[in-house]
Amino acid sequence: MAAATTSALPTIVIVPGSWQLPSAWDEFRAVAARAGHEVYHVSLPSIGGTELPLTGLPEDVAAVQHVLDGLADHGDDIVLLCHSSGGVVGSNAVAGYDIATRKALGKKGGVVRIVYLSAFLLPKGKSLLDMLGGVPLPWMIVDGDRVTGDPEMMPEIGFNDLPADQQAYWAQQVTWTSAALFAAPSEYEPWNNGIPGAYIFQTIDNALPYNLQQNMAQQLQLGPHPRNATMESGHCGFLSMPDRLLGALKQVIGGN
Repeated sequence: MAAATTSALPTIVIVPGSWQLPSAWDEFRAVAARAGHEVYHVSLPSIGGTELPLTGLPEDVAAVQHVLDGLADHGDDIVLLCHSSGGVVGSNAVAGYDIATRKALGKKGGVVRIVYLSAFLLPKGKSLLDMLGGVPLPWMIVDGDRVTGDPEMMPEIGFNDLPADQQAYWAQQVTWTSAALFAAPSEYEPWNNGIPGAYIFQTIDNALPYNLQQNMAQQLQLGPHPRNATMESGHCGFLSMPDRLLGALKQVIGGN
């Protein structure tokens, strides 16, 4: 877990997607910190894990909740920013940590909004693999208990809006994700439990296409005060346009 600066603005907790190391978020974290936000990136055990058996969704959820525990008890208003498969982790981790639930229990702090950035919103009982049609996508390589991205395809799939040299660089700065994460069913729907949500669409995303983002984001209409913003970016807008991402985040945070 890494943090930067302190302020009265909402604390941003980043729940990353598969394969990417924390360094991929460094520039966005710096941008948000300069704007006055305290920022945390949660290192998920399913990403690059080495202890066998490799862990999955429950352990990732526990890692996020460990961060939320300390921040909420400190009284922080928290925005949970979830990217890609991190949407599943964040959705499950927020259970019981939203500010309304905590206030009803006489506790301070909590999550004021969960924000999905080209992220998966899964109906309860469905897994990531279910949402992919039951089989890995063509650019995913399954090797036993690990899933990686095809190194020949990753530059265009994950980093298509970056210059060629940066595409090549970031395509090398990845690791594996536990196959267990993809198989685990989601157990919580924040939008059906009174937790405000928002979606930041990335319109030229080759990993999670725009139309699929739109389809999943419709679920947020079932919850309170849904919001959205749009970026003309690929899957990793935090790399290609971190300033624009912060602007989009502020747009969907609104008064919080």
